[in-house]
Amino acid sequence: MNILNKFNNLKTHIFVLKFRYKFVALGVCLFLIVLCFAFFCVQKNIGTGKAAAELEQLATNIRRYYQNRPDYWGLSTKTVIDKKISPQNLLKNNQMIGFFGNPVFVGQGVDANIVMPGARSFDIIYKELNEKQCIELASFKFTPNFWLGITGITIINNDGDSLFFTWDDQTNVLPIKKGAAQDICDEKNVIIWHNEQ
Repeated sequence: MNILNKFNNLKTHIFVLKFRYKFVALGVCLFLIVLCFAFFCVQKNIGTGKAAAELEQLATNIRRYYQNRPDYWGLSTKTVIDKKISPQNLLKNNQMIGFFGNPVFVGQGVDANIVMPGARSFDIIYKELNEKQCIELASFKFTPNFWLGITGITIINNDGDSLFFTWDDQTNVLPIKKGAAQDICDEKNVIIWHNEQ
């Protein structure tokens, strides 16, 4: 009888230990899943926020520099560099290089031509963005102050296809939704932010 009681106690003890180990293993698995998910979410947006901040700062600096002038005459990438209008972190070897390692230009149009007399608008052009960078930056939730100066955004992919997004368009409306950015962004892309005074 004594041996049978010991055997039953041992059996119960083993059952409790198995239950505890399963509970601990389940807890560890859930913790690892949550940790991986959090890591993925943080990694996904870490560069985009910094890239967006530098873009906002560049636009703000240009507007501030030209605020007492009638137009943006003479504005170009060279002007932004020479007059030290660009945020310091964008300047590398006398060029503007974005957070993603992409070339950044200022002027008019995709070629960043120098702004002519009477022009009350300018473009900030980010070139050589990969698909993920294009999607995330185009659909980023910029601050309200940034949006006040934006009249439109053009995305051009490596096939030469382009979409122009503006406030009054029914289909390609600002701010850009992630799905709309996914439809146009490809392997190599250009994003142009059209700015006004």
